[in-house]
Amino acid sequence: MSTAITQTIDWLAIAYAALYFPVPVYWLVLHPAVNTWRRIGYRSFWIALPVWILFGIPLALMEGPLVAHRLPRNAATWAVGTALLALNLWISRRVHREFSFKKLAGLPELNPSHPQRGIVDKGIYARIRHPRYANIMLGFIAFGLLTGAAGIFLLAIITFLLYLIVTPLEERELREQYGSEYEIYARTVPRFLPRLWRKSRKSS
Repeated sequence: MSTAITQTIDWLAIAYAALYFPVPVYWLVLHPAVNTWRRIGYRSFWIALPVWILFGIPLALMEGPLVAHRLPRNAATWAVGTALLALNLWISRRVHREFSFKKLAGLPELNPSHPQRGIVDKGIYARIRHPRYANIMLGFIAFGLLTGAAGIFLLAIITFLLYLIVTPLEERELREQYGSEYEIYARTVPRFLPRLWRKSRKSS
């Protein structure tokens, strides 16, 4: 593959890392102290900018170290990486179809009386509970395979571990807000990996 294409893929991988690696860090700041942030109100979103500056900008400037060490690549890794990236884009479209930008940004978390409050269980959310988080992890794996960069794979592992912490914190809030409605949803819809069949959603 030409140097120009390799450099373009590297640049896309770094841009992806700079944009999405701070996301679980932001939620890790928000969820454990959500009641405090609710008292502050929407001004809490100003923490997003410092989080992005602290984690995103350094990653954007670390192209050299992140891609300095590469694992072997072949036709299979290119094919799987491309397929996963295509799946990532498809899931993104499905997520944005079901979630507005305000809901994606977490406004209902900061304001339980927000008009967009409620469990989203349609479309892709009828298959997995956290498609956004699964999709971000999927993107890191895709770019890891396409670049072969050990640094990108390392970010994928760290992102996965962060979401293992963030997701239960978010679900604890959802259980507090929606009670049995969310319990039923959580029992019937997997967290990250979809089932090949749907379980019946019954309260008993």
